[in-house]
Amino acid sequence: MKKVMMLQPSEWVIMEKLWECNPKTIMQLYHELKENPGWSKSTVNTLLRRMVQKEIIFYEEGAKAKQYYPKVSRDDAAITETESLLDRVYKGSVSMMLNTLIRNNNLTNDDIRELYAILEKASQGKDE
Repeated sequence: MKKVMMLQPSEWVIMEKLWECNPKTIMQLYHELKENPGWSKSTVNTLLRRMVQKEIIFYEEGAKAKQYYPKVSRDDAAITETESLLDRVYKGSVSMMLNTLIRNNNLTNDDIRELYAILEKASQGKDE
């Protein structure tokens, strides 16, 4: 996994659109984002330019317009965000985070079953 920089909230919005379906042109993104979150074409253009500079996305010249693609996978971005959250809030402790979720009753029975399955899979991988 390539180390991914943290994405700003506005970058997440654009990345979600590109992960959903790519490539997209500035006009396609603008039409998807003009109502919610209410961005102008110049805002979308500015964000795209910055994201290209940060190497989060890239573009190819299309017949009529630049075609934008994600350069970062959703999984890599999620891992970076999760590691940051763990470091900032829980001092890197997964057990402290889970304890907080359990204490606040934020886990459903389905969540707990899924967590058991994940832990079992992780445990099997450690035995090899």
